[in-house]
Amino acid sequence: MVFSDFLKLIRVHQWVKNLFIFLPAFFGQALDEDSVFSLALGFICFSLSASAVYIFNDIIDAPADRLHKEKKERPIAAGKIKVGTAYGLAAVLLVVSLTGAYFINQLFLAACVFYLVQNLFYTTWLKKFALIDITIISLGFLIRLFAGGVIAEVPISSWMYIMAFLLAMLLALGKRRDDLLILKNEGRQVRKAIEGYSMEFVNVVSVMLSAVTVVAYVMYTLSPEVIARVGSPYVYVTSLFVFLGVLRYLQLALVYENTGSPTLILLKDNPIRLVVIAWLLTFGYLLYF
Repeated sequence: MVFSDFLKLIRVHQWVKNLFIFLPAFFGQALDEDSVFSLALGFICFSLSASAVYIFNDIIDAPADRLHKEKKERPIAAGKIKVGTAYGLAAVLLVVSLTGAYFINQLFLAACVFYLVQNLFYTTWLKKFALIDITIISLGFLIRLFAGGVIAEVPISSWMYIMAFLLAMLLALGKRRDDLLILKNEGRQVRKAIEGYSMEFVNVVSVMLSAVTVVAYVMYTLSPEVIARVGSPYVYVTSLFVFLGVLRYLQLALVYENTGSPTLILLKDNPIRLVVIAWLLTFGYLLYF
C-alpha cells in the first residue's frame, strides 16, 4: 500500500462535508480563538470517524465497485489494499477519533457514535431502500450541525436544520440521478435502491426541493429573529448567492448531467466555488463587521 492509496481509501476529499461543523459557531457569532481550536479538533475527529465508515462501505461494496467504471479504481476494489488491512485501518481511525471526541465533549462523542451506528445500518441494510437511503444521507448533515453546536455551545435554529436537510436531500438525489444515467447508458444497476427511482421522479423532486430550499432561505433571512441577531436588515441580500448556487447545480444536473459527486462539484466547479465564497464573505461581513 502506498500513501496515495491510503488517501483514496479514507477519502480525504469528502472531509469537506464536515465543514458543516463550523456553521453553528459561524452563524452564532461565536467564532473566536478557543472555539476555532475546539472545532478544528472536532472536525478532525469526525472526519476520521467518517473515513472509517467509508472504509467499511468500500469493503462491503467491493464486488459491485469492480463493475463501476470509476469506483473500480478504489483501493479495495482494485486489490491495492487487502480487506484485513482495511479493517485494521478502520479500527485505528475509530479508536483515535472516539478517544479524541471523548476529551472534547460528551455530547460530541454521542453524536459521533450515533453517526457511526446510523451508517452501519445504512451500509449493511438501509441503502437498499429508495428514499430511505437519501434520508439517511441527509440526516448525516444534521448530525454534523449538532456536533458543531455542542462543541461551540451554540444553540442551532430550526431554520438551519431545515435548510441543511433540504440541501442534503437535493445533493443526494443528484447522486441517484447519476446512477440512473449509468443504468440508461451502460445497462448496469449500481445499487439496489435505484429500482425505486426514475429520471422523471428525480427531476421533479429535485426542482421541488430546489424551490423549497430557496424559499426557506429567503424566509430565514427575513425573519425578525435573524435580523435582530445579525443586526442588519440586509441579510436577504445573501439570498442571491443561494439562488445562483441552486440554479448552477440544476444546470449541472439537467443540462450537463454531471452530479455524480457533489463534493467534487464543490471542489472543482468554479461557478459553485465562487458563489459559496461570495455567500460566506457577505454573510461574514454582516455578522462580524
